[in-house]
Amino acid sequence: MDEENLVAKKEVLRQTGISYGQLYRWKRKGLIPEAWFVRRSTFTGQETFFPRDKILERIERIKSMKDTHPLDDLADVITQQVNAKVQIALDRMRGATWFDEAALKDCGLDGAASKSLTLADALCIAVASRLRSAARPEEQALVQRTLRKNLNESFLERAAETDLHLHLLRKRVSAGGISAEISLVALAPLDALFDPDVQRVETVDLRNTLERIKLDLAQETGGPRGGAASGKREEER
Repeated sequence: MDEENLVAKKEVLRQTGISYGQLYRWKRKGLIPEAWFVRRSTFTGQETFFPRDKILERIERIKSMKDTHPLDDLADVITQQVNAKVQIALDRMRGATWFDEAALKDCGLDGAASKSLTLADALCIAVASRLRSAARPEEQALVQRTLRKNLNESFLERAAETDLHLHLLRKRVSAGGISAEISLVALAPLDALFDPDVQRVETVDLRNTLERIKLDLAQETGGPRGGAASGKREEER
């Protein structure tokens, strides 16, 4: 995170006119991503800082919406608005390194009907593509259910800025003379510790995956396809 573009918590409260209690209530509700609360050492001790542009814009948006939307619904409303701004043309993404046509079905998307993807859709496709050779069909479904249940803006922010990985796990259990293998999915840091009897089938670095998606998005929206620039990008892939 850019150190020069951080703003102290007390300055945020002063500029926006909100209270300490409001700030942390909105955090608990998922309206302000946890990853935006940055702890730093100062000459007076530990203080909390925020990415200046993001936090000020977000607080103003919450203030403008809280009188017309219940607080519990605001996180979903804001996520929908953010996703609406990040629409990736499906046809333009089909050549991306993370894209897998077969993964569309795993993610519950219709390649014929869908014209665009949200960032959350793109992440689901990229993860499904990465797991294709290792995961069983029921495991792909479990991964997608896990991602979709957690994929709000707060999760995307945390995945983009922290060491968050998706771990596909298997464990054999026995009871009453019957043995079975169960599949598990964990969203945790790379060095997370699991039961020693758990087999780690595959691990996906979510931050790296999001960076690849955003890089492809930036390249595709930077200009029209075709010509020397497009040819150069294809060669680099």
